[in-house]
Amino acid sequence: MSQSKTKSRKVEIASARPVIAGAENGNDCQECDTAARLGLSTEQGEAVTRDASRATGHNLSLPDIEAAAKIFALLGDAGRLQLVLRCMEKPQTVGELAEASDMSQSLTSHHLRQLRDQRILASERNGRHIFYQIDDEHISRVVRDVFAHVTHD
Repeated sequence: MSQSKTKSRKVEIASARPVIAGAENGNDCQECDTAARLGLSTEQGEAVTRDASRATGHNLSLPDIEAAAKIFALLGDAGRLQLVLRCMEKPQTVGELAEASDMSQSLTSHHLRQLRDQRILASERNGRHIFYQIDDEHISRVVRDVFAHVTHD
């Protein structure tokens, strides 16, 4: 690509990015990157942060919104939800979870890694086995509350 085409392409890309107050002269900032990853405009990012902060009583940031969205997305997959439900009962090994969910051990491990990365599940080694369990009671409450909601008349 010629230098002039490269420059005009950079200008196009830069102008398509959302700009958050405080990001002077087109410089990127963490809030801008987070808003872009979430597919939000500047105004939408500010509104969702404001509304979530007001609704929860906590001073939240856009990265907090992104973290919550990732957790909801992970729990939105029926296979991963089944793994979480099994781990709510008692600590389980990859083999136990794979067998119970009728998934390959490789796919089960992949899902478990995602769930562990977002602190939905925790892992603990006991001898040759790694046991997965709910990371904390917050996740158990969220899952229980969702099922209470969907079964409530």
